[in-house]
Amino acid sequence: MKINLRLKLIIFAVALLPLSLFAACSAVFRLGPVYSLAVAAASVLFCAFFAAEAVLAGVARPMAGMSSGVKAFIAANYKLETVLAKEGWPEAGALISALNRMMLELSAYRAFHLNQVVEERAKAQALIDTISDGILLVDDRGQLIYSNRNALSLLNIPKLDQNIVLPGSAREQAFLPALTGIMASPENYLKEEVAVPGQDEDYSLVKNYRVTSRQFFLATLKRPGRVIVIRDVTMDKEIESARETFFHMITHDMRAPLSCIQGYAQILARDMPESQAAGRCLQPILRSARRLNGMIEDILNTIKLESGDMKLAAVTVDAETLCAGAFEVHEPLAARRNIRFSVAPPSARIEFPGDPALLERVLANLVGNSLKFTPAGGSVAISCRATPEEALFSVEDTGPGIPKEKQLEIFEKYVQMEEHKHMGFGLGLAMCKMAVELHRGRIWVESEEGRGSRFSFAVPLKAAGV
Repeated sequence: MKINLRLKLIIFAVALLPLSLFAACSAVFRLGPVYSLAVAAASVLFCAFFAAEAVLAGVARPMAGMSSGVKAFIAANYKLETVLAKEGWPEAGALISALNRMMLELSAYRAFHLNQVVEERAKAQALIDTISDGILLVDDRGQLIYSNRNALSLLNIPKLDQNIVLPGSAREQAFLPALTGIMASPENYLKEEVAVPGQDEDYSLVKNYRVTSRQFFLATLKRPGRVIVIRDVTMDKEIESARETFFHMITHDMRAPLSCIQGYAQILARDMPESQAAGRCLQPILRSARRLNGMIEDILNTIKLESGDMKLAAVTVDAETLCAGAFEVHEPLAARRNIRFSVAPPSARIEFPGDPALLERVLANLVGNSLKFTPAGGSVAISCRATPEEALFSVEDTGPGIPKEKQLEIFEKYVQMEEHKHMGFGLGLAMCKMAVELHRGRIWVESEEGRGSRFSFAVPLKAAGV
């Protein structure tokens, strides 16, 4: 408002002074019109000059100074090196003071947040560098974005620089096939096992590494990169070998006494007079013996399948008979748990070559898992149908479902959901996968958390080469 008033007064003075001089020259000094007009014109130029100078000094020059000061502030990376001098009219001085304060606060605010970013990055760097795993981030062309020291050491890369491209820059030859496969694959999640010979000539120690990779999107480029983790699993492999040796020994030692318990329980169930008390005692014995016998079979089958010692006793298998057998065995368990249990027979006869004992264990494991995890009041259904080339079996339940990131891992040995660690060895689904693949088939799961799961496996209708 005050600036407006000053400008109005200057304009009014510039307009009034020439008129006053013209009137004075004409009336007081009795000059002619020509002289009066000349004096008035000269006064107009004089007033305009001083009016312009007043406006420049009061507003324009301070504004130019503020513009230059802001540009210098930006050029100095938002650091205020020199405060702007107050000049011009009071209003311009107040604006300069406010601008100085704003730039000071912005400089302090930016410095604080830069310190925070640097501190958080240092924490993340320290955390990643202390991890024993090797961690790498690469873009979709294999260009290295980031790596911790352990990864560089494992891949025998001398130092981190912008020219590192995987897999070519890795000097440790043992990792090249795994890295090449990972970089060439479009899959979101990949896992490879790598054996690296020891460096000491006196020992034939081989170190085992697991290389896992998952895609992530580069926000700035809108294309996928990869995070690659290299983990030393040598000790895990040794523990796994010891565990398998233990399982192999103990299962062989358990089979004889278990067969004795199961056989005598069956004799008692057959020969004893029927009574409620006898049934209440003998039936749990028989059920537990069958369950334990199934677990032993899974362990032995897994060992044989993994070592390549399992040979298929292939005969003609009837799909409906296989499903009906699984239903008959598990129906009492479903009834006790108040679960709706059903089997849908195929619309036409389905026969294929396979090992019935092995496929019975596959179906029994899938049904047993569904019954184990489905809550009371839920449902489990077995079904089978034929495609032009395969017999397709499915077990569908209304259980808790399986997270998407776990749906591939659950078919690996000893892998279980965290909340199910106490409910078995984690071998059942691994055995199923190996048994189905031995039949040249495939197995998978479709699931959504909170909406149940459907486990399916398919085996060829014809033997290989037929």
